[in-house]
Amino acid sequence: MQNLTVKAVIFRLTILILSSFAALNAEDLLVDYYGVVSVSSDTNMLKMAQDVFYTQLKSIDGISVDDKRPDISKASSVLPTFAPSNIKVAFYAEISDEKGAGGQTVWNCRFNAVTQSDGITHSTTENYESYYKILVGAKTAIEKVLQDLKSPAPEFANADKENIAADFKTGVDIESLAGTWSGEPYADKIIILRGGRGFVIFKNGATMNIKISVKKATVDGISTNLEVTQVGKSNASFFPELPREQALACAQTASPITWNFSLTSADTLEGIKNTVIATNSGTEKGTMSSTWSRK
Repeated sequence: MQNLTVKAVIFRLTILILSSFAALNAEDLLVDYYGVVSVSSDTNMLKMAQDVFYTQLKSIDGISVDDKRPDISKASSVLPTFAPSNIKVAFYAEISDEKGAGGQTVWNCRFNAVTQSDGITHSTTENYESYYKILVGAKTAIEKVLQDLKSPAPEFANADKENIAADFKTGVDIESLAGTWSGEPYADKIIILRGGRGFVIFKNGATMNIKISVKKATVDGISTNLEVTQVGKSNASFFPELPREQALACAQTASPITWNFSLTSADTLEGIKNTVIATNSGTEKGTMSSTWSRK
């Protein structure tokens, strides 16, 4: 009888331990790794970087990684495609090389994490002067882009609450804006999701996360009641209308791009874009007219 009691206790402890492990694993961020995308001719460096990123991903606590690279022996030349998922994040890096001021090669690495449930791309960009710098610095950048996904940032949740309260005062329904829009000359499309968030997909392949909130303003004499704001760090690709060198400089210091709109019809937003514009002597903060139309 005593042996049966001991066995029962051991069995229950085993179940409890296994359940605890299962609970911990359930909290892991599930990441599909798609490797490196690049058209650089330095295939050896790209292959090494691709392997390093995979190893670094696997070493991060709270992340479970599934290798989805189409070819582990080399980097890809095209952006990955992946099936929608409500629980997974697709991760890949874009690498380009250019000559620095001293003639040495500088590697521009953009780390992308796509939440497959809504298609939003979270990214960070770092520049490295050598493969060694990539080796020692990339993990920090990877952790940075994944950190908010492991513990979601409150900005969108707070924006949702503010939008709900503001809707009653202004009559603007943020939820009704959900859909696919166009209007930015260098953008392929603009996706607005329910809850006051979305993203701009540029023709150059870059993706900018945005949030939409109810905010009355007067810009250049125009009264508006909606504000669309860039979320996250600036990227040179967000300024496709500028020469490359100017765009790279702007990305280091520019304030988030914003749009102030009025809803002039159910499918039309009209207003002002606040960004960086080119001048005869360089660049400066400026505004330009902007109209978005629902497709």
